[in-house]
Amino acid sequence: MMGDSMKLQLVSAIQLEEVTLQEQHSDKQQASQSCTSGITDLEVMVRADDQTFSVEQAVETIGFGRFHILLFIIMGSTNVVEAMEIMLLAVISPEIRCEWYLKDWQVALVSTMVFLGFMVCGVFSGYIADRYGRWKVVFGGFVWSAYFSLLTSFAPSYGWFIFLRSMVGCGVAGVSQGFVLKTEFIPAKYRAYLLPLATLIPESARYNVSAGKVDEAVKTLQWIASMNRASLPPGRLVEPVLRQRGSWRILLGSSLRRTSFLLWYSWFVASFAYYGSVLSSSELLEKNLLCVTNADLEHQIKHKHEDGVCYCIPFEMKDYWTLLISSLGEVALVPLNIAMLNIFGRKMAMSVLQLLAAIFFMLVNICSTMWGFTVLLFLLRSLVSMNFNVVYIYTAEVYPTAARSLGMGFCTSFSRIGGMIAPFIAQVLMTQSVIVALTPFAVACLVCALGNFLLPIETKGRALLQSS
Repeated sequence: MMGDSMKLQLVSAIQLEEVTLQEQHSDKQQASQSCTSGITDLEVMVRADDQTFSVEQAVETIGFGRFHILLFIIMGSTNVVEAMEIMLLAVISPEIRCEWYLKDWQVALVSTMVFLGFMVCGVFSGYIADRYGRWKVVFGGFVWSAYFSLLTSFAPSYGWFIFLRSMVGCGVAGVSQGFVLKTEFIPAKYRAYLLPLATLIPESARYNVSAGKVDEAVKTLQWIASMNRASLPPGRLVEPVLRQRGSWRILLGSSLRRTSFLLWYSWFVASFAYYGSVLSSSELLEKNLLCVTNADLEHQIKHKHEDGVCYCIPFEMKDYWTLLISSLGEVALVPLNIAMLNIFGRKMAMSVLQLLAAIFFMLVNICSTMWGFTVLLFLLRSLVSMNFNVVYIYTAEVYPTAARSLGMGFCTSFSRIGGMIAPFIAQVLMTQSVIVALTPFAVACLVCALGNFLLPIETKGRALLQSS
């Protein structure tokens, strides 16, 4: 019995030890699994922290919303400033000619001085915008142009008048940087729809990251996302800091050299044709140089006579209506402009518009009724305005953030050279011969339409680049 009892105790002890060993083994396995699970969670957290996104991804994720509506309402005022200043040149020419008995070249010089100020300050404002921010330049230009525009109203003489107008042009050069600011905030798929309509905004997030101000860029993007009721991509914002910002070497580097040269000519032609159409229309109406088949008595008064020059031929109410209707062409065909951008792309749209503009410049010379002339001016103004929209969009898209404002500044400066020449063609040569004056505009548009096929980059649907 004792032996059996001892055997039973020994077996029980062995079984208990086995159970203990199994429990310890099980505990080790659970601890091992728990440890493994902890490492996995840690890895997941690290990977989550390592997730990054760029400004381009953030802008695309946020999409279009209330912020962009606010952007266009505020920045649209910059387009109004430039448009009013240019239309003022067309309307005021008869008045200052009569006020100070000016010759044709003196009237043309007024417009030229505005574009001279624009050209001189265009490159400088682009450099400042790339180095110190877009919004500062836009706001400063807005205040500057408003101040000198007000002073122009009190100009006591012709000399003061042209000086103050050149100062206005300098301010408008800074205001034009607003287009860069709008472009950098709009998602790629919406640019073709929204920028032709563009007619307190934060600093560009693209500029901030290029300048190493990542925290400010994140705050801007978070604010936009909040306004649009959207969210940023997961992770943290990472973009390389661009040491070379606002350098002309980027524009003339191997990747952008041909694009820059062709764009400078495209901008020259865009401005030359646009302001040529504006000033030509006012000159043709003021001096009654049109071949009108049903001209009334007011439109039969001529600028030049055998016994001298008639300085005071004021606009009639019909003339103002003609200018107003033709100006509406810049807005009325915007839907067509959007469709062309989305169907043909930027390069082909520019070529088509410039070719059509060349044809309509020559059609203005044909004999027609006053209503027929108004329709021709309407279509011509539509074409040259749409071309300007496409050139603006293509330029803002093709240049990298590191030199986008500088590139825009160079381009606008070349455009003002065209604007400086246009008055002497439209307001001086026009008096000698209408067909001779209109031909340079048509030829320039034709050459540019062909040159656009040499542009190496199509930007339709392409993301904005940070660097070249």
